[in-house]
Amino acid sequence: MDRLLIVVAHGDDETLGAGGTITLLTDAGVEVSLCVLTNDDSARAWDGHVVTDRTSQIQAAASILGIKRVQVNTFGDSRLDQVGQLELNRVVEREIREFEPDALFTTSMAELSVDHQLASRAARVAGRPGRSGIREIRCFEVRSATDCAEASGVVPTFRPNCWQVLDESHLERKLEALRAYGKEIEKWPSARSEDGVRALGAYRGSQVSAPLAEAFELVRLVR
Repeated sequence: MDRLLIVVAHGDDETLGAGGTITLLTDAGVEVSLCVLTNDDSARAWDGHVVTDRTSQIQAAASILGIKRVQVNTFGDSRLDQVGQLELNRVVEREIREFEPDALFTTSMAELSVDHQLASRAARVAGRPGRSGIREIRCFEVRSATDCAEASGVVPTFRPNCWQVLDESHLERKLEALRAYGKEIEKWPSARSEDGVRALGAYRGSQVSAPLAEAFELVRLVR
């Protein structure tokens, strides 16, 4: 791939799901653009929580991962179902027209988060054959959502068929980018903890006899 578009509902989805792979690709010279559909944490606006705009955190994390182009939209957190699929599709279609990617990463449909499902669907619709130059689509896991989906009986479950082997430097930059999100990091045994991220990297690596890896659902690959 030469130009990769990443489409996510929330800032930090890209880092949790594919942060190591993104650093590997940007180091190799791949141009990466990040499209984030929401910019705040308003779903937590209860019990005295003050809603914050996460744009600066998203940009900081992207810079650490080597992403040079970032588009943060202003839809509300956990409110994408109030926007309408057509409007979300058009946002991603605009990104594809402007950036002209040949590859696309997004969240899996095997998610408890409706936001993640809608972002994934919009990415797939916008990147459908005959309407873009996208030749590769991969979906990644965001463990705090994919794990909850599996534990709650949501089907389908995340079923990887593609693994990207990483080295320790890729994992360290992934963790550094995650730290840019501040309070989004939780304590062990949360999947969103640093130890949780390390454990997943080791587990996915062990599946392919490698020290570290990230796993993907390879949706489409055209050669």
